[in-house]
Amino acid sequence: MSTATARAIRPPAPAAAGLAAAHGNRVTAFATARERRGTDQPCAWELVSLAGLAPEPRAAVAWIVAEAIMRERYGRRTQDFALWRRFALGQITALDDRQRRLLATFATPVFKPQVAGARKHHGVEGHVGEWLWYLLHEESPHPQGWLNAHLSVPKVNVNDGGADGLIIHRTTAGQTPELVFRLWEMKKFTGQDNSLSATITGAFQQMKSSGYLYVMSISGWGDRALTNDPELGDFVASMLDLWIDGDQASGAGVSVATNTAAVPDPPRRAFSTAHQHLDHLRQPGQLEGLVIAIDDFEDFARHVQELVWSAL
Repeated sequence: MSTATARAIRPPAPAAAGLAAAHGNRVTAFATARERRGTDQPCAWELVSLAGLAPEPRAAVAWIVAEAIMRERYGRRTQDFALWRRFALGQITALDDRQRRLLATFATPVFKPQVAGARKHHGVEGHVGEWLWYLLHEESPHPQGWLNAHLSVPKVNVNDGGADGLIIHRTTAGQTPELVFRLWEMKKFTGQDNSLSATITGAFQQMKSSGYLYVMSISGWGDRALTNDPELGDFVASMLDLWIDGDQASGAGVSVATNTAAVPDPPRRAFSTAHQHLDHLRQPGQLEGLVIAIDDFEDFARHVQELVWSAL
């Protein structure tokens, strides 16, 4: 599908939601390719491609992301979420002032449309990239078969401080600790060339300079949020020591959401210098990478924004 076609066609939201539901509301159901690359280097990585999707499945993926974001934002306010969903799908056509104000409050962070003439911001692309990372990790097993003991939900505002993502895995292999964590940094790249090097390098350098601060901040909320799971709470409290010591129970990952055209074709490499920036993480498997590729990623993110804001 050409870039022009991707931009021109927006299947109606009800059709997108129906197709998404028929595929279990799973992003992975629409992946056109999944490949493990760089297995001969310290940081292996995975390519998840959503390239070449026809307008209908592309819209279904956009709906899956939009609905997941709003479901999380509304939390226990399930009636408000249901109202947003019904309006977004055209099942109701009018809101009173209070309803509209409530819906706008939850949709405004990141997704409020750009004011004409204002400096362009890129929060939408970054946030959509974070949610694609989250949904893929929620749906897919770890390459080593580890289970998710905890998977952090992306922040409401992309500019909030701290780590972009955290996964605590429960391992099944006898040679590794029972619990391991991966601190993730998420980036977007909307250029058209086939080099992600600068984006990936910048993410790992950010982890090198601020990773210990990210882990420290996680330790604080972990003590409060995980009181119902003492084992997990104790592990979170120990994560800063594990990170500083480079313990095999610690690790880091970088995810980049990007255009299909930007993905390096073999034999070109990606993530090949990650170990030079986080050189205290020397154990096999401590560094991970992910590239999520979709035709005209900026337009795809804009479609998610339109779906979120459609009720307003």
